[in-house]
Amino acid sequence: MRKFLKTAAALSLALLTFTVSASPTDTHSLEKKRVKGAYGEWSMSPDMTGGEVMARALHEAKEDALRKAGVGENVWSIFGMMTSSTSTTFMEAYSEMSVMAIEGKVAVNNETGSWILNKEGNPVYTVKLDAEVTIDPNEEDRTYAISVNGINSHYNNGDKCICSFAIDGAESYLKVFYFNDEMAGMIFPKTAEQKAMQFKVGENYTFPVPQGSLQGAIQMRKNGEDPENIVILFVATKKNYPYLGDNDAASILQWIYNLPANERAIGIKQCVIY
Repeated sequence: MRKFLKTAAALSLALLTFTVSASPTDTHSLEKKRVKGAYGEWSMSPDMTGGEVMARALHEAKEDALRKAGVGENVWSIFGMMTSSTSTTFMEAYSEMSVMAIEGKVAVNNETGSWILNKEGNPVYTVKLDAEVTIDPNEEDRTYAISVNGINSHYNNGDKCICSFAIDGAESYLKVFYFNDEMAGMIFPKTAEQKAMQFKVGENYTFPVPQGSLQGAIQMRKNGEDPENIVILFVATKKNYPYLGDNDAASILQWIYNLPANERAIGIKQCVIY
């Protein structure tokens, strides 16, 4: 699988920026549990490379480590979306994101892998690992949710997008991130120092959020000639947790997973830029 790279953003917000001090990040208690002998395997298929098979087997072992540690939280139901999607490219993108998300909870301490042949004679890669799993003691607040509307499934290169969102359950702060096959980044707020905005329960807001009388737009741009798959995450939090990490998927997902489970709500949208 291709790794997410630390590169410049593919999406841009046509907005004016303003800066003020951000609120300090709150902390909460996370439990660490050591797991031994987690197992995963994946069979080679004609459309997969050896590296992709090995990465998928590792992912399966990490999921097993989560189960052994008693972690029940789904990884944003990403695998559910994979099985309901008919797009091979989207399935690949979701798989990449899922692997990165699992890494936000599973730190591998010892890993061994090997190739074997199954009873049909097909190559299978197997992984055994020991790991430290991060467990959030806070239960998910099922009354807390963010809904996002107005993002189309397809865009032409250079198109502009204005969407809307609404939050249920608690007044909230918002961070918006994007992921594609090679890049990741935060598109709202523009900087960690930007003044924190609080959004009220049940109100419908446009995004990008207008600055005074100015209404911005997300400019949908791709790199290269091939269609580009974009996943956009709207992350609402009950307290203001500034994002101070790098522009890469691992840092972003680890930050999200370090938020208390009962204080975050996530809206996921995907599209293709042609």
